[in-house]
Amino acid sequence: MGRRSRTRHWAVVAAGITLTATTLTACGDGGSADATASGKSAEPAHEAPEKPSRPAFDPPVRFDGPTVELPDAGQPSTSSGEATRPAVTLADGVAYITAEGGLEAIDTGTGEPRWDVRTKHASETGGFGSRRAAPLVSADGKTVYAAWDRSVEGEGTAPGRSVIEVLAVDTATGRTAWSAEIADAPSSTGLAAVAIGADESLSPQIVGVDSDTVVVTASDTTYAVDTSTRTERWKKSDFRALAFADGVVAGGEKTGYAKGRLVGFAAPTGEQRWTVADARQPATAAPRLLSANLDDKTVVVDAVSGERRATLDGRDWRCLHDAQSLVLCSKYGYGSANRGITMFDAASVRKQWALPDDSGRVVPRVTGFWHGAVYGSVNDEPIVLDGRTGKDRQTSAGAAPYEIDRYGGVEGSVFHPAAG
Repeated sequence: MGRRSRTRHWAVVAAGITLTATTLTACGDGGSADATASGKSAEPAHEAPEKPSRPAFDPPVRFDGPTVELPDAGQPSTSSGEATRPAVTLADGVAYITAEGGLEAIDTGTGEPRWDVRTKHASETGGFGSRRAAPLVSADGKTVYAAWDRSVEGEGTAPGRSVIEVLAVDTATGRTAWSAEIADAPSSTGLAAVAIGADESLSPQIVGVDSDTVVVTASDTTYAVDTSTRTERWKKSDFRALAFADGVVAGGEKTGYAKGRLVGFAAPTGEQRWTVADARQPATAAPRLLSANLDDKTVVVDAVSGERRATLDGRDWRCLHDAQSLVLCSKYGYGSANRGITMFDAASVRKQWALPDDSGRVVPRVTGFWHGAVYGSVNDEPIVLDGRTGKDRQTSAGAAPYEIDRYGGVEGSVFHPAAG
């Protein structure tokens, strides 16, 4: 069966949901109507009838069977044809989507919506739509977070304003756990014309959450919101957070035109903890590792201490974490001399293997990395490599996903079920 056969298509039919908070607020029992899915109320999974078990593989290395379209995860088209990562995160058989109008949860086994939560303020109408970042699912899988740019109309003598609207939603029930509106505060330095990060994203994004702080970044400003007082604790213009670990908010900061650095701030106070000067094009490498271009090399830096952990020859290496113990850094330029893969142990940052090597093997274009499996393609043929050894694990994978769980993977804005 072809890998794109029998595609299921899902469209949003749920009604809008009104949220009551304008600052970070805890939800009470009145949140039972916060989610709808095709007219059915969202209930905890244990109250629903049992469904047939799904094939699961950890990790999957082959994809085949009926696919599920996730159209609301797709980014708007642009005149330049730039491709932006679809706004979807997979977790335990569910696709969580930062859609234009709110958060959506789709069962990737059936293609049916589980719930749909609308933002308080409507999205902009007309045009191509807005770019959106993939949502963040908490480590325990119980909460999903997302953020949007929103405009609030003026009323009476009160002027209109721009806000960043944040939603935290219970993954099991679709009830809103809390919501927030942050006053949008773009930089006034004139440095905001170009995005700070290597992915060139300006979209609002939840970088991380702990018991005390929610870290949100939008355009060129990062905001730390105190979860106990439900107020903005601090904000940093011309700084884009990329990691939040052990009480440190780390990312890239613009210091002038075509100039930048990596920097870490204390989450409680915003006090600077460390800096790596003259580092540009920052990107996330792992939960507590950042990468950036420094001179003619790529450096990998500890997000908590600022310690330089590894150095790669050449610029523009981009790194992925497998959600377990490995970090893969790769680049894929036009010529074979500009292509490579280097695998590290995430804790020790000790190199495991690299391509090219003296075997003459072709360097694949990497798309995703999950639980020790490297997903990508060679000459447009999807393949899977073993993350521990670098050897071919599957030479005809059926898809080259960038987002993966044990039930399958997302390529473009289509979910492909795992078949092996």
